[in-house]
Amino acid sequence: MIIKSLTSLGLYGGASLNSIELALLVSDGLDVQKLIKSTTVPYPEDLALALRKLIARRNWSFDELEESSEVQKVREDISDFYCESIADFCGAEKPDCIGVDGLTVFNDPENKCSYQLEDGYKIVAKLKQSVVTHFRKADLLSGGQASPLSPAFFNFIGQTLPKPLLFIDVEAVCSIIYIGESGETTAFDCSPGTAMIEDWTFRHANMQTDYNGKLAALGNIHPQVVNSLLKHKTLQKVPPKSLDILEFADKKEHLEGLSLEDGAATAANFIAEAIYQSALDFLPAIPQNIFIGGEGIKNPTLLRYIKQNFAPRKVVNLTEINPKLTTIGAQIAAFNAVRRIYGLPVTYPNTTGAYEPMTGGEIYEYRNNA
Repeated sequence: MIIKSLTSLGLYGGASLNSIELALLVSDGLDVQKLIKSTTVPYPEDLALALRKLIARRNWSFDELEESSEVQKVREDISDFYCESIADFCGAEKPDCIGVDGLTVFNDPENKCSYQLEDGYKIVAKLKQSVVTHFRKADLLSGGQASPLSPAFFNFIGQTLPKPLLFIDVEAVCSIIYIGESGETTAFDCSPGTAMIEDWTFRHANMQTDYNGKLAALGNIHPQVVNSLLKHKTLQKVPPKSLDILEFADKKEHLEGLSLEDGAATAANFIAEAIYQSALDFLPAIPQNIFIGGEGIKNPTLLRYIKQNFAPRKVVNLTEINPKLTTIGAQIAAFNAVRRIYGLPVTYPNTTGAYEPMTGGEIYEYRNNA
């Protein structure tokens, strides 16, 4: 196979509960030759509300998700929204490939199943173009945790940076990616992310998120609540490990009784503490070179908490490396779509626990029968 650079469109549904990311880049699956453009698109209000009602349910099983008419309606509506967003974003430009990584609402590595809110067949039919999606499936079937899917992309970003180094990716769920002096990589989901803050503000103030971290900046941290949350069994589990946005749903009540501002501050501080504690517990060492990106850096208070925890080390925004590194999740989806087309791995034994390096993504072929 001749490997050539492709123009790839990536859509990421897991950055937050109120928006999706889109990115267009040029890549051969090994390097990214050009980051063309990217954007964030908010969910329509009715779809955001339906999604939050779904998320408010606890303890879904995979079969319940598959059989629920409510879930299937949300899945179909989100797929329509994805298609409209892609069409608007691309305009007359037609990418060579499309990668769609939808919102993961259920992840059960033990039983080798995961559930994302996208319908690959519907997306292909509407866009009239082949699509790569369900990036987690092959990894699950090979004994992996199915997440994170980001290490190959971060290896590209880090190839010219001094090592060892640490990347912190703050999305709906947070993950950390460590690259050692010899290029060895360790990665795992480490804590809840923006979804926890968004859930709090929506349920208590009908706000999509804590905009600019203003609520948390005005609130007081409750250390006893943070310490209780840090005892969650998932945080104690040795990597490889993955999380979904329902992972901490059983601990929501720990924040109840706090004011709106105190709840936002305590949730943000817990996220920052969980990231730091995970790095301390499960990495060979915490390096001096630390970089942070993802949807969560739009919350200055959360970002400040994270930076305080890692001090005196400096935590550098990825946009200082390249100002176009703004929608990391979508860029990863675009990059991984190219890697899938060329059969390159996106997960590894040291990142998900898969038996061997695994390519990821199902290719939904568009067949023009006209």
